[in-house]
Amino acid sequence: MTEFEIRTSIEDALRSYCRGIDRLHAPSVAAAFHPGADLVDYGPKPLKIEQFVEYALASLDSKFVATQHRLSNVTVEVTGDRALVEAYVLAFHVEDTGDERRLHTFSGRYIDRFEERNGQWKIAQRTLRNDWSTIVPMGESMSGSWVSSGRAGSPDPIFD
Repeated sequence: MTEFEIRTSIEDALRSYCRGIDRLHAPSVAAAFHPGADLVDYGPKPLKIEQFVEYALASLDSKFVATQHRLSNVTVEVTGDRALVEAYVLAFHVEDTGDERRLHTFSGRYIDRFEERNGQWKIAQRTLRNDWSTIVPMGESMSGSWVSSGRAGSPDPIFD
């Protein structure tokens, strides 16, 4: 693979994770990781990707009506069959308490160790860093017609 192809594969994996986590689509989240990959600093002890997918999607579904993860400042350093990847993440989570909607905003970084195995570049270990976060009440929604976010169980043209 050329370095361009490696970088494209890595960025595709990052986007697959974000799409999957926002749409509560387990196969898209898992597709970014090698089986058995470790997720560090998501809780008191590291989780395997298989545990994370089960826990995170259920938690997001029960607590939030919508989420949106955005990546920027992606830095990729390839050395042989490994790459150190840092990506800034800005994640929005909308909570509906019944009385109000609250916006949880998280700004941090994913620090990923990608590995090439059998021609596929995927995450072998992810470490999460929290740079800042806030929770604020949301005002009224914009007027107009719109379609729900396409989370699991609702229509989405991406998964039709």
